Amino acid sequence: MKIALPLTATNEFSTHYGAAAKFVVFEVDPEKRCVRRQVVIDPQSSEPCGWPPLLRAAGTDLVLAGGMGHGARTKMAEHGLKVLLGVAASAPADLIAGWLAGTLVAGENACDGGDHEGGPGHHGHHHGHPHPHDHERGCGCSH
Repeated sequence: MKIALPLTATNEFSTHYGAAAKFVVFEVDPEKRCVRRQVVIDPQSSEPCGWPPLLRAAGTDLVLAGGMGHGARTKMAEHGLKVLLGVAASAPADLIAGWLAGTLVAGENACDGGDHEGGPGHHGHHHGHPHPHDHERGCGCSH
């Protein structure tokens, strides 16, 4: 299984998907609860709407994010990617370790609320809060 996390330019977890500079993709073994390898993906496009096909091509199954707009979540689903939202800022390796241990807690989507999906020990939530800001770019997906 492969899990992607959005990163800032300084390799920190970017809590807002649309503000990511790049991604780290961890290949994990959920049964053995270990990381097999990781790779950094630097998107050629700065347009978040183009990132789901790139992540899917890298074999990603799940994206962890603090916040993601509805349109971006729709594009993720169209490419077969699950999303776990409301993830609090922490070191990427710590977030993956928490996911593998089943202790990673998802909170409210920092963008606009929504359904949360995830791995071991996760369950769905629904939050109906409006997004405090929209990041409408050319594609209109509200990343």
